[in-house]
Amino acid sequence: MVRGENMGILSTETIFLAGIFHDIGKFYQRTKNSKIKKEILKEYEYFIKQDNAFSPRHQEWGAYFYKNSNLPFKDEVEAAILNHHKPNNILSRLIRIADRVSSSEREDIENEEKIKNMVSILSEVKLKRNSSNPKYKKITKLSKFTDLIENEEENVENSYRKLWEEFSQLIVNEDDFERMYYILKEYTSNIPSAFYYSKPDISLFSHLTTTAAIAVGLFKQFEEDLKNNNEKPLDLLEQYLVNDLNDEKVLGFVKGDISGIQNFIYNISQEGAVKKLRGRSFYVSYLMEIIARYIVEKEGLTISNILFNGGGHFYLIVPAKTINNLRKYQEYIDRVMYEAHGLELSVHLGGVKLGLNELTGEIFQKVSEELEKRKNRNYDTIIEKIFNEKFKKLNEFSCPYCRRDTNEAGICSFCESFAELGQELSKSKYLRFKTFNSKIEQIDSYRKVFNKFGYDIEFPKNASKDAYLIEKVGEINLKTAKYYLKTANYVCKLENNNVSDLETIASSSKGLKRWGVLRGDVDNLGTIFHKGLGEKAPISKIATLSSELEEFFGKFLEDIVSQKYKHSSVIYSGGDDFFILGPWSELIPLAEDLNMSFKRYCGKNPDLSISMAIDIAPAKKFPVYRVASSAGDYLDKAKEYKRKDLEKSALYFLGDVIGWEEFEEYKNMKEMLFDIVTDKKVTKSILFVLRKMYEDSKKSKDIFKVWRLFYYLTRLKERYKNAKESIDNLIHSNTFLRNGNRLYEKLGSVTLWVEYETKEGYYEW
Repeated sequence: MVRGENMGILSTETIFLAGIFHDIGKFYQRTKNSKIKKEILKEYEYFIKQDNAFSPRHQEWGAYFYKNSNLPFKDEVEAAILNHHKPNNILSRLIRIADRVSSSEREDIENEEKIKNMVSILSEVKLKRNSSNPKYKKITKLSKFTDLIENEEENVENSYRKLWEEFSQLIVNEDDFERMYYILKEYTSNIPSAFYYSKPDISLFSHLTTTAAIAVGLFKQFEEDLKNNNEKPLDLLEQYLVNDLNDEKVLGFVKGDISGIQNFIYNISQEGAVKKLRGRSFYVSYLMEIIARYIVEKEGLTISNILFNGGGHFYLIVPAKTINNLRKYQEYIDRVMYEAHGLELSVHLGGVKLGLNELTGEIFQKVSEELEKRKNRNYDTIIEKIFNEKFKKLNEFSCPYCRRDTNEAGICSFCESFAELGQELSKSKYLRFKTFNSKIEQIDSYRKVFNKFGYDIEFPKNASKDAYLIEKVGEINLKTAKYYLKTANYVCKLENNNVSDLETIASSSKGLKRWGVLRGDVDNLGTIFHKGLGEKAPISKIATLSSELEEFFGKFLEDIVSQKYKHSSVIYSGGDDFFILGPWSELIPLAEDLNMSFKRYCGKNPDLSISMAIDIAPAKKFPVYRVASSAGDYLDKAKEYKRKDLEKSALYFLGDVIGWEEFEEYKNMKEMLFDIVTDKKVTKSILFVLRKMYEDSKKSKDIFKVWRLFYYLTRLKERYKNAKESIDNLIHSNTFLRNGNRLYEKLGSVTLWVEYETKEGYYEW
């Protein structure tokens, strides 16, 4: 094989494979396998000497691996890997251009003697701080990740060698492109793409997949020319890269977003509420996944062109001409969504065309602005259809939730399908997506909506390589599954394996038997993507950031809940936010645990935080949507919380907002009062008296009359002599009395917390 040889047929498949494997040699090279190194030197001696190199580089390592595998299009892809730094044909030129756009790299110089761990990109995010304190990832599978490490591993090549051996055995005979994608995700997400010129904070997986996405996008943009061996478009693109120009818009960036989630998910009947919530939240999440795939497949693109999907939105890297087709896709989506959900739930598309050098972090703000314009024209593609059906009368058997006709028993098959989905998700271990091409006359279930976009789902009984794992338990075995489902899926179950009902969840509470909800999301996420990684952060760095967040709010969060908070159910978690329903008393330690885990996951980066809110149902059968809605309002209050140099990064609970840096003090105060009324058996009226004094002190303009407090507590000490020391500790606590004359500003919620934990009571704020 010599340079200049034009090999094989140019196709989306060969470009995708060349893209996702173009730098796989970086992984292989770091194993420092001396025997293989000698074989590579012999195999590619001509290329190595031609470039005045002294030993095999990553392109030779990668080409050698691909040549000796059973992967598809062996000759074409081997040549592209080998020549992507000095292209010899259209395929290798496309990969070289995409490689540079992906990570803003120029020629990569290897330093074989210094092999590095990957820096966690979340530990590198900077909003207010001037410097970063990098933390590292172990060289391990993605599903095996636990905590960051302070320093790089010693003998790191041993870790690379072990990981490579497992990876190569798994992928060497693979012929399913999507499985290749997930195998690469599992084995290359915790290793750096490069570390010579820059900090190693871009994962090899993100670089490989964004390179593939860009290369495929450029190919589809200039497909006719390139298939006719007209390389003029590539000449022009290389000029743009060299001169940092954006004269021609050759790529596109698409954002999809879903509106009406809260009303749709939470507007349900109370019977079987948890499984209905679970089914609806899964539907919303995977509806976006399926719509993203629908567009990608219609445009002849690949799974790598889906940059991110989670949190109710997706991002696609596409050819510029795809932006011209968005109106067509929007109209079809509008028709399906209107037929399925009326005006309750809608999906919007926004897109912008880009020059090669514009595919950076700044594009997220631009495409979001374009999407907002789209939202202002909601359903304008089918406005006539909506107008004609506006005055359609409801009959006596209309469903109160979706307005469809029900049967005489009042059962709505459409709404019931979501309950069935939730039950299937809780009982099954595996889920498979498959293509669907039959015509659908009427949408009467969630499945028919998926069918309209070319997919169906099924729940196989046994493991298979084309099925996803529903529950995320331990590290994944990719020999028996395609990958995990993206979202967290843990739900509390009854002994008969059915999903717990609200009453059972409430009965698991400590003290007051009520269920509650915990909502939360990452603070300042838009700013983090736009500015947190520096100006013009390359798209592969943004993809790495997205992947790390996705992993925390997917598998990591599910592990925490399933292992330690078994009475709670993850209704939704993905992207950057979550909604958990559980016994109210379990949600408080869970919130604290999630906050601490996220801090550790981010390397204790002070610029990254989560705000949360807990709301408690006033009755066991209270409507979920009302508790969910109020929790959303309370989450806004947590995000408005400002103190000293801090803002956000807080928990709303029982009428107070507590900054996470204040939570330990808050919890200690609760424990002191809890000990007094439980272990020391002091009358619980102390809680009411303290709360009344606190409320009076807030209303009064005068300084709090502390003598009243001391008089009351002194009388208690005389009455409950065994509690004297505990009450003295309370009095002399720096938290309880501020500056000697101000009661603790969060005493109201603390006393309620103790009250609710110590007895059955009523709901009051």
